[in-house]
Amino acid sequence: MIREELVREIRDLGAYTPKQWEEYLGFFDDGDGLRAYLAECPGPRPNHLLHRILSGSGARPARPDRSLPKVVAPGFFDRGTRAGMTLGVVSGCFDLLHLGHAWGMRYAKEFIAGRPNPRLCAMTLSDEHIKAKKGPGRPIMDLAERLAMITAVKFVDYAIPLEQPNCLATLDELRPDYFFKSTADHAQGIVLEEMDLIRSHGGTVVYFPGGDPEGKSTSMMIEVVRENHR
Repeated sequence: MIREELVREIRDLGAYTPKQWEEYLGFFDDGDGLRAYLAECPGPRPNHLLHRILSGSGARPARPDRSLPKVVAPGFFDRGTRAGMTLGVVSGCFDLLHLGHAWGMRYAKEFIAGRPNPRLCAMTLSDEHIKAKKGPGRPIMDLAERLAMITAVKFVDYAIPLEQPNCLATLDELRPDYFFKSTADHAQGIVLEEMDLIRSHGGTVVYFPGGDPEGKSTSMMIEVVRENHR
């Protein structure tokens, strides 16, 4: 699906209040263009995301669209590219790209904004690895769709689709200056390994303040949608 249609389908899931939705649109590069597009789509239309949620099927695995602006391979960050750059990294499934994700991306970019040549990179897992981690009904958005959304966020400079089941190999290659995570991620052993790796290379782990907006984690959004369609 094209990016505009993805945003329209997220809107039509009904998981946001009008105020939250307006804030959500403000996180994208072309917020005004999205508003104009959505104004032309007021009525109900087929919703693939809704079907994937209610059926429990999730998305069919897809390959990353590497032609998207901002999508790069880890090798992009060679010595020449990294010279003088302050690199921050956020990572996650970014499924349904909700307000919590967008808030985290903004926080990370603003955190590094006063440093030399600040750049934020978002890394996301493949569909197969998300399914193995989250269960058979996930992800709701396939990798191509998630990358289309991630690269539209105005605080993201680069996006990397991961081929491995975690971030370790890519973080070891990138050696970012800052790695942003939620304090809740401490419960995951692999995340602790990632944090230790960052520190071993002289990088800094930064914790996001607070938690996700109320009811706006991906799991909570899925539950709200299912409850609304009982």
